[in-house]
Amino acid sequence: MDCNVKIQSHHNQNFTDIVGSAVSIKPFNCENIYSKEYLGWLRDHEVLLTLNLTSYLQKPIDVGEVEQYCHALLESANDMFCAIHERQTDAFIGTCKIGGIDEFSGVADIGIMIGEKRLWGKGIGSETVSLLSEFAFNEMKLRKLTGGAMSSNKPMLNIFDRLGFVQEGVRREQDRVGSVFVDHILLGCFKDEFTPLLKY
Repeated sequence: MDCNVKIQSHHNQNFTDIVGSAVSIKPFNCENIYSKEYLGWLRDHEVLLTLNLTSYLQKPIDVGEVEQYCHALLESANDMFCAIHERQTDAFIGTCKIGGIDEFSGVADIGIMIGEKRLWGKGIGSETVSLLSEFAFNEMKLRKLTGGAMSSNKPMLNIFDRLGFVQEGVRREQDRVGSVFVDHILLGCFKDEFTPLLKY
């Protein structure tokens, strides 16, 4: 397996760990791509339902597709793709990104995947989004972040709401989950609206 990825984005090149109380956010690397955990998450029905990748529910994703997706992100000049690690054990537990970075307009999109289901409901998602948002606003000097989630993904929508993100639109029946079509909720947050977690 070829692990030679040319990192184009200065966001990835200059990025150092972001550390909270429960998680640390680190640069995503080739070891993560080929880990059994990552491929397993992308083949897990429950995990996929938390993402905006419902097409993966149709057929199992293969290693080649994972490699292509990750390399595109790591080589992008407009994305910062990261690995989420449990701070206590340093275990790889998920991914997150600040994507579509538009430095001229000062905006970007934020997204996370918590693959380790044993950690669901324990505040890991909230801390990750809060840490990543703080980094985007304070270090990258962005003025606005956007995000999105299926209307059925109540935990993710609650995280966004708790941190000050405001609903900006709805793509009606945009995503398919089995035989059901669900709305896709679009959210945004300016720096002065952001309410980070009180402590990490």
